[in-house]
Amino acid sequence: LVEEARRKRKASELDKSKEKDLSDVNANSIEAQFASSDEDDEDDDANVKSKSTVRNLRIREDTAKYLRNLDPDSAYYDPKTRSMRENPYAGKDPSQLAYAGDNFIRYSGDARDILKREVFAWEAGERGNSSAHLQANPTQTALMYKEYKGKTSDIKSTRQQEILQKYGGEEHLQAPPRELLHQEEAYVEYSRTGEVVKGAEPKAQTRYKEDVYAMNHSSVFGSWWSDGKWGYKCCKQTMKNSYCTGTSLNK
Repeated sequence: LVEEARRKRKASELDKSKEKDLSDVNANSIEAQFASSDEDDEDDDANVKSKSTVRNLRIREDTAKYLRNLDPDSAYYDPKTRSMRENPYAGKDPSQLAYAGDNFIRYSGDARDILKREVFAWEAGERGNSSAHLQANPTQTALMYKEYKGKTSDIKSTRQQEILQKYGGEEHLQAPPRELLHQEEAYVEYSRTGEVVKGAEPKAQTRYKEDVYAMNHSSVFGSWWSDGKWGYKCCKQTMKNSYCTGTSLNK
């Protein structure tokens, strides 16, 4: 999201600069153009030098990035920009390392929140709000972004409540009980054919009550079949609401 907003902003700035250059070409003479271009080149060279100096400034007591991992197949180090984007210690937890690459530093801590504020300031400036500027007015921009997030969440919750009131289905948003999400750590070994070799196979728990027999029966209805009818295996009765009489009807 941030990279896309930056690309759009750079594209719009380039279009504006091209239009401005064309208007300057029509208004000024050729000699004035050459003179201004020479001055601009000198200013650009000075700005580039100063920017690169500030960006590449490094405390000499810190370990250089290219000395973090001397393996040639590790993270790539760009000598021009002095950047190493990937983690030089592959396979290790980045949170436990002193340095885990430029990308980890860029997207850790409050960096994501600051980037979102910057995008918010750009979009607000495009809509005509010139007071939102992350560098020139950071405090007011942070307050505006906080208010924007609060209003957005309120609108989202209001729309959700309206949809639920109109169409229903609030019961589907509730989390299932913890009994259904219970996990066991029973150790079971299986053979190649799928048979249990060691341990007991855990029974799948459902939301329905298990091992509950009604009307004094010791088996469920449908456990016995005879003459095209289903019944109870314990008493051989085919009526579902019948009371179990034990083994008197089995004979």
